[in-house]
Amino acid sequence: MSEGVKMPGLRERQRRAVEAELREAAFRLFAERGFDDVSVVEIAREAGVSERTFFRHFPSKEDVILTVLEGFGTDIMSRLEAHPLDRSWFEILRDTYIAATAVEVTMEGERRDYLIEAASAVYRLARDSPRLQAGLDARARGWADDIAEIVARRMGVDVDRDPRPRVWATVAITAGFATLARRVSVGGTTEGVAVEAWDALAEFVHGARV
Repeated sequence: MSEGVKMPGLRERQRRAVEAELREAAFRLFAERGFDDVSVVEIAREAGVSERTFFRHFPSKEDVILTVLEGFGTDIMSRLEAHPLDRSWFEILRDTYIAATAVEVTMEGERRDYLIEAASAVYRLARDSPRLQAGLDARARGWADDIAEIVARRMGVDVDRDPRPRVWATVAITAGFATLARRVSVGGTTEGVAVEAWDALAEFVHGARV
């Protein structure tokens, strides 16, 4: 187990086990029939629980799989909060994203390989479902806001008055989704794609010509 991972208590382990069963059931059904043609009732039945139990854990069928993307979120936010302010923010964001996607186990105890596979599945499903894509877009905006708040606080600026934190956060989210899109397109071995995405962004920032 990697440093910083804490063992959850019994109740938390039980909650996670039920949510994992629901998520796996949802992924199986969505892979067979697509996101839009599967109901919450069917997901609950596939997982062997009631519809009421489903809604105790997830408010919607989007959330049952979109929440898997939050597996990297805790690591990214924690790393941003703790990263020494000894580099440019471009380098800090780059280091944070690459490090968060390189760990074997996240701070929440989730395995990186599983999260990458699940995130890729979400991305593929969203391409064929406007409803799921809308949910993914809304989450992306929320993550960008969270990153901007951290950057602004650490810079000592007002996030609503200084444009830099929101611009940089949006760029970071875009680089993250570019990485995910490449993973989906190339399949198989995907080591290094996060580095490639940030290198491409660096080339654009430092070498683009208008």
